[in-house]
Amino acid sequence: MREACTKETDWIGLWRELVERPKMESAQGEKELVARWGKRARSAGYTAEQRRRDRDDPLMQFVLGRLQPDDTVLDVGAGIGRWSIPMAISARKVTALDAVPRMLEIVRENAAAEGVRNIETVLGDWATVELEPHDYVLSSHAVYTSPDIVAYARKMERLAHKACYMVMRVPRYDGVIGGLSQRIHGCWHDSPNFIVGYNALLQAGIYPHVVMEESGRHWHNDTLEEALARAKRHLHLQGDEHDEMVMEALKERLTFSDRRYYWPDWMRSALVWWRPGT
Repeated sequence: MREACTKETDWIGLWRELVERPKMESAQGEKELVARWGKRARSAGYTAEQRRRDRDDPLMQFVLGRLQPDDTVLDVGAGIGRWSIPMAISARKVTALDAVPRMLEIVRENAAAEGVRNIETVLGDWATVELEPHDYVLSSHAVYTSPDIVAYARKMERLAHKACYMVMRVPRYDGVIGGLSQRIHGCWHDSPNFIVGYNALLQAGIYPHVVMEESGRHWHNDTLEEALARAKRHLHLQGDEHDEMVMEALKERLTFSDRRYYWPDWMRSALVWWRPGT
């Protein structure tokens, strides 16, 4: 007979710990992020077909299906406008908030390219910016840098008349990164994610509904060296202290097919949503 569980996980504290875990070259990481998204926005591959595939996202379709022509939406951490532009097509107005000026420039450029003129861009950090309430507030993969997910969600509530939407990544339960994180950091969760975030919201008395993507897109790399670099980014590892152990795990768990190495880990997202005050 198993012993009863007597210790409740402090999910709110775990989220904070994962956010505050030292990050590798954080300033350089931001520059690389902007460059990567900027390249995607301008590349020949980011075509009308690519945008169509993006907008076939079931989570996005769920949100778009609830917008009315007179609604207003606040997009927190808008990035290049992946959500802002289709929401602006369905709603009266979208406010795109981002802390990186270059991202907002790309939002404006992409919106202009599609003839979308009802997006207002605002430069600012979610923790300190003051904005007017909107009908809906959306945060897609933008909460990970906030150590206080509860305060983040409560601010969403204060600025939302109708509903709050938060998208987070869902790690695979048997992924390589989770196992390595357990061995190296003593915690299976390598970074903030849906499992920790959803439980933190429940712990705070917020009871969101969940819409989950049906399948994930498995990671892949052309070489084991690239896979090692990916693992070290996720695990926030500097130097080569753990390289041998990580490489052994990669050789054991990754599958080589069609000249690529495929991970059991994936990119999968979940949308949690709730109405303010419920």
